[in-house]
Amino acid sequence: MEDKTLNLNLPDFAQEGLYIIFPDSTRLELTKQNIEAVSEDFWRGPSKISDEMKKAIDFQKCYFCPRKNQEDICDAIRPVLPFLGKIDKYVSFDKVIAAYKSPQDDLLHIKETTMQDALQYVSILSLLRYNMVLRKYWKYYYGVIPLMAGKEAACRIYINMYWQHKGDKKELDKIVAQFKEELTVSSENQVKRLNLVCKNDAFMNAFVNTQIVSEFLDMDIGKTIQESISEFEKSYTHHF
Repeated sequence: MEDKTLNLNLPDFAQEGLYIIFPDSTRLELTKQNIEAVSEDFWRGPSKISDEMKKAIDFQKCYFCPRKNQEDICDAIRPVLPFLGKIDKYVSFDKVIAAYKSPQDDLLHIKETTMQDALQYVSILSLLRYNMVLRKYWKYYYGVIPLMAGKEAACRIYINMYWQHKGDKKELDKIVAQFKEELTVSSENQVKRLNLVCKNDAFMNAFVNTQIVSEFLDMDIGKTIQESISEFEKSYTHHF
């Protein structure tokens, strides 16, 4: 494997959110602050979506959206479109360096990954913060790092659900089923919308990966959590 040296000036990564560093050393700041600022400028300007596209079947809102009969577009796509010009130059498996600054601590999480995995930060924001219906699930993402593997993220989400609902199995099963259905519908509709405006697949696959996390919640998540804890324990105990 090729040795790589990465030099970062930590004060440049002070804002909460994701920083993507490309092979040519250019950087894209997908921080919460920058996404909000760029999105606001973008939507204040002339419409970037034609009336014909807005009326396309694949551009319509989800069936459970309280604003499904209004003519404006889905809020969930607002943080995505302003960055398409830069991100649509890359495909899903292009390698990048992703640096994530968490709002919960002062840690900077750095990982060499693919564009589709790095962009999960934006897809999570899109679906869980901008989406009017799914934002009620945001609290379950406490402690979730967007660079986590799917199973690891699912374990964290389920633990948060378990704590919030005091271990009530009936209530947990209900919230997991509802979360899975609404996240699946919303992410699938988002992919359909992006298919109308994207040339490449990086953004679309990021939404697919975010949706897949909900699938793990149905796959005997208790067993998955126990296996993960056992593997963690073994990784340390064999040294002593």
